[in-house]
Amino acid sequence: MPLRLGTFNVWGLPEAFADDVSSRMRGLASRLPGVDLDVLLIQEAWTDEVRDTLRKAALAADFEVAEGRESSGGLMVFSRLPIRTSKFEGFQFRGDPERLTQGEFLGGKGFQTLTLDGENGPFSVINTHLHARYRRLQPQLNSAVRTAQMMQIIRGISELDGTVVAGGDFNCTRGDAEYRIFSSLTRTVELGDGRSYPTLSRSNYYRRSRKSEDKRVDYLFVRPDSGVLWESSGAGSLFAEPELIRERDRSLSDHYGFQAAFDWQPLAIRPRTNGLPTFDPKIFDQARALLQIGHEEADRREREHFQSAGTWAIGAMLAAGLRRHPDLDRRRFMRTSIGALAVLALAPAVGYGALARVDSDYKRNAFDDAHEVLSQLESRLGGTT
Repeated sequence: MPLRLGTFNVWGLPEAFADDVSSRMRGLASRLPGVDLDVLLIQEAWTDEVRDTLRKAALAADFEVAEGRESSGGLMVFSRLPIRTSKFEGFQFRGDPERLTQGEFLGGKGFQTLTLDGENGPFSVINTHLHARYRRLQPQLNSAVRTAQMMQIIRGISELDGTVVAGGDFNCTRGDAEYRIFSSLTRTVELGDGRSYPTLSRSNYYRRSRKSEDKRVDYLFVRPDSGVLWESSGAGSLFAEPELIRERDRSLSDHYGFQAAFDWQPLAIRPRTNGLPTFDPKIFDQARALLQIGHEEADRREREHFQSAGTWAIGAMLAAGLRRHPDLDRRRFMRTSIGALAVLALAPAVGYGALARVDSDYKRNAFDDAHEVLSQLESRLGGTT
């Protein structure tokens, strides 16, 4: 019997950053009992209210629920198949701490890895949500960041035996380099063609002002075990029907979901090929070039922040020196004000210095670790065609 899969970014941010959150979550909760899926991957369940609402509804709809205890990266998995194991791993690259409105640093995105009991035995499921947009006008840098995050997932998949399903919000299109890197290095096949059933669409109420073309950034991939015969079917949109909210038809999220089915049967004789795409060794060069772009950006940020820290430190020293000027000895108000300015100038100096050292170091480490994973895969898969 086919395994019915779905993925949905629920846009479950705090009310200040998303619209109609409580109403949309109640609408989604009311639909879960009628959802004809075995496994549903959820992203952006960021708040306690969102998680509690969806958890209660999923349990009432005969799903088991997997989510992180301390930090879940906004991820949840609902499964009507028994969940054997579940764990969460945060991405090493988390965005910029000073860009609070992006939320990427504070959110702590990552990926879940689960083992489920299927009709044909246990299999693995990975649920993830990659960085949205690191630099609006630098698409290659955006790809570099997502590639570094993907390398953690790729390493995880390479350590898993048997059939693996991977899905979620990848925040990239089929034409992006990181999409090709992921599908190639994981030896996975997308369930769907990546163009049909867009998940970001102007037909969505919350995307009605969208200027760019509709596209899909939410995917389901599968890496079938080499000893099985498999096929996919049933690709389509999920939760795209409108929801009546405040007397108007709206959407359940700013994304549409995506669903597909996957069926596999064990074979008595292991086939020579399992139908996966041909491996292209050039993909290592593409991945390496992107990771180098990310590493260079970390170096640039370090120089920029050290320069800013130095500028503020000089300002603080000048203000402190001015405070001791003889002409200000009898002007207590002026001395106090200049002293306050010196303290205020010292705070950003310390802040930029910390950003230059700590933040840049952790970013470089993330890209260095991704390079190491890539090298290990190259030595293992480089001769594979």
